[in-house]
Amino acid sequence: MIVLPRQKSMKAAILEAAVRRGFIEFKEELNRVRYGIAGEHYVDRSWHDMQLNEPHFLLHDFQTTFHQIDTIFLCDKFLLVIEIKNIAGRIDFDETSHQFTRTLEDGSIQGFRNPLDQVRRHQRMLQQQFPTFPIIYAVVLAHPKTIIGRMPPHEPVLHSSGLEFHVRKLLSSYTPQVTSKELHAMFHQLRQMQAIVKPQVNIDKFKIRTGVLCEQCDAQMQFERGYFICLSCAIKDDGTLLQQALHDYCLLVNEWITNEEFRRFVHIDSLYAARRLLKKFDFSFEGENRGRKYLISFKE
Repeated sequence: MIVLPRQKSMKAAILEAAVRRGFIEFKEELNRVRYGIAGEHYVDRSWHDMQLNEPHFLLHDFQTTFHQIDTIFLCDKFLLVIEIKNIAGRIDFDETSHQFTRTLEDGSIQGFRNPLDQVRRHQRMLQQQFPTFPIIYAVVLAHPKTIIGRMPPHEPVLHSSGLEFHVRKLLSSYTPQVTSKELHAMFHQLRQMQAIVKPQVNIDKFKIRTGVLCEQCDAQMQFERGYFICLSCAIKDDGTLLQQALHDYCLLVNEWITNEEFRRFVHIDSLYAARRLLKKFDFSFEGENRGRKYLISFKE
C-alpha cells in the first residue's frame, strides 16, 4: 500500500526557478537532480509490479529535519530503507576510504557521496526510533547498464530488476515481529516524524532576473491593457506565465509578497492594476491597505 506517494521535487523546482531567473551556474546541478528523480520513478514501477500479499506500507520521499530517504518499506517483519542511485558506468565501493566512484567508457573517474554511508545513517536513525525492530537497508541501482565493480562483501547493492526477488527473499527469511495494531502504530509514528524542509540555494536575491518571461523567446513581457504581452512574439499571457513568475518569487525570494513588491517584480506601474491581478489569484492575505501582504500559494 503506497501511503506516501512520491511528490514533485521541491529541490528541482527551486533549481529550475534559479536557472530561469538568470543563475545558469545551477544548470548542471539541476540536470543531476532530474536524472536522480528519473531513477526514482523507474524503481517505483518495480514496487507497483510486485503485487505483494503481505500487509505493508510504502513511503516514498520520506523526510525528517536531517534525513531524506528515497523509499521506506514497512511490514510486520522488518523495515527496509531504500537508497536509489541512477548512475551509468562502472561503480566501485571502497570500504576503507568510504569512497564511491564511477568509471565511464572513456576511462574518466568521478567520485560521489557513498550511498552505503547514506543508507546506514538512515538505518541508525530509524533503529533509535524502533530499537527492537529489524531495520535493514539496500542500495538499488536504477540505470540498467550500471556495472557493479568492487564492493564490500554481503552488502545489499542490486539492480532494480532484482528488487522484487530481494524483497520476497527478505519476507521469507524474517518472521512477524509485531501485531497489526502495532504495525499501524509504527506507521503513524513515522508520519509524525516527517518534516518538510525547503532546500536552499545560495543566490544573490538582488541579482534575480525579474519580470513575466515569454515562454517562446524568454523575453520580458510588457503589461498593456490588463495583459502581459511579448513585444517580440506577440504572445499574450493567459495568466499562466504570471503565475510562473509568482511561483519563482515564492521559491527564491519569499512566500509573502506586498503590492509594491509585486509591482516591482513584474514591472507594473499601477497600484490598482496590481491589486486586481493579485485578487484574481485569491491568495490568503494579512493586513490592510498598504500594509497588506499576500501568501503565494497555488493548487497543484
